[in-house]
Amino acid sequence: MAIQKPDFSNLGYKVNKELGKNRFGGRITHLAEVENSKIKVVIKEFRFADVDTDWSGFKAYEREIEVLKQLEHPRIPSYLTSFETPQGFCLVQEYKDAPSLAHENKFTPEQVKQIAISILEILVYLQKRQPQILHRDIKPENILVDKNLNAYLVDFGFARVRNNEIALSSVASGTPGFIPPEEYFGRDLTEASDLYSLGVTLICLLTGTPSVNVSKLIDDEYRFDFKSLPSELNPQFVQWLRKMVEPNVKNRFANASVALEALKAIPVILKSAKVKTLNNNLTFAQCCTIILGFWLGSTGIQILKELSISQQQQHQRLVRQEDQIEEQQTQISHLLQEQKQFENRITNQLNSLQRQQGRTLTKLQEYNRNRQELLKQRLRTRYLDRLQKTRECNNCNFQKANLSNTQLESVSLKNANLQWSKLVNANLGRSNLKNANLAYASLDNGKFKDTNFQNANLTRAKLNNALLKNADLSNANLMYAKLNNADLRGADLRGAKFRYTKLDGADLRGANLRYANLEGVNLSNVKLTGAIMPDGSKHP
Repeated sequence: MAIQKPDFSNLGYKVNKELGKNRFGGRITHLAEVENSKIKVVIKEFRFADVDTDWSGFKAYEREIEVLKQLEHPRIPSYLTSFETPQGFCLVQEYKDAPSLAHENKFTPEQVKQIAISILEILVYLQKRQPQILHRDIKPENILVDKNLNAYLVDFGFARVRNNEIALSSVASGTPGFIPPEEYFGRDLTEASDLYSLGVTLICLLTGTPSVNVSKLIDDEYRFDFKSLPSELNPQFVQWLRKMVEPNVKNRFANASVALEALKAIPVILKSAKVKTLNNNLTFAQCCTIILGFWLGSTGIQILKELSISQQQQHQRLVRQEDQIEEQQTQISHLLQEQKQFENRITNQLNSLQRQQGRTLTKLQEYNRNRQELLKQRLRTRYLDRLQKTRECNNCNFQKANLSNTQLESVSLKNANLQWSKLVNANLGRSNLKNANLAYASLDNGKFKDTNFQNANLTRAKLNNALLKNADLSNANLMYAKLNNADLRGADLRGAKFRYTKLDGADLRGANLRYANLEGVNLSNVKLTGAIMPDGSKHP
């Protein structure tokens, strides 16, 4: 069964094919063309309607747009525009004709070095701009490479703008195995954080390991096992990689500029020429000399002896050089082994300390969360007591409060924050909720007769079966709200935003909808007798 392509022709885009879906069920990427041209673009679509949609995906799109608007680099696909659809939201970006490293990972060590330099150049740009930007999700899937080995960095959905010296790292984001340890422990991110993710990506490329199998490269001490790397790699290059993925951020390169300069001077492949012993074959010049010696009788025999002695002496010198080289290599091997043992001891001690710190930090964070929640509950309780006694609590914060079944008629809650609150079956008739924030609130079956919701934010609020007779909802934001079977008779809805609002079975008889935005609203099962429509006409 063929997958139906979305139709964005009304916005000037023709979808050619689906490029893929990411882990958030509602996010789909399309390859499209600008109509009447050959210009290709990438359209990232987020679908609100999908059952498995993760709202963090929508937040990632918002964050990506915010970051991309600030960037201007030839190897970061440019942000072009964004638009809403009946199903959700779309982001349009410049198209780059290059596959991701997740699809093409067969590269020689020299090519991997070139890709590393290309990505480091992008990171240098991100780190030198003001304010700095941390990508936070560098991995093979987010790096595109063209046939000339130019690398492009995409997907800034987890990126953070680093203002002054503060990096937002309260929640670990990214892909497991590629996330730097400091982010796991909730510590501030630095310029070296993205270097860790890049180092892991390069190790995957050098070993031919897919991202999903990155855990196979990590030993029991949670450090990368470099034994799987190609044997011909230069030890200096291996040491550079080791420094890129150091668990302790202080032991990594300070930033992308330092890492880039260090990498440029290192040859990737170890070019060591083994000394070859001389064989018994004579050169053309030696043969000519010997023939001449035979012509000269005993003199020729003497020449042959001298040549043989010279050859033996040269062979002995080369053998001694070989022995010296082997001895030096053995010493180097012992030193490297001792260094590794020392590093392992230090790493074990560091990991033990980090685990202790991690447990302590987790307990502290849990304590702080419980304490903050308790303080919020106490504050909401005080606000509710104040509201019941004085009938007024303007500008109060009732976010996520449970006020279901409460009787609060004729109260004043101007500018109050009731986002995500529960007001199911509540009675707030004749109350004043002007400019209140009720986004995502649950108000099903509530009684709000003659209530003032002027300029209130009711985005995605649930008002099914609610009584809103004669309520003032002028200039209120009701986008994506659910008002199925709601009683809105005589309500003032002038200038209200109803974009994609659900009104199935609602009663709007005698309501004033002058200047209201009804885009995407189905009015086929709505009672509108006597209602004043957006154009000023009166519905029969």
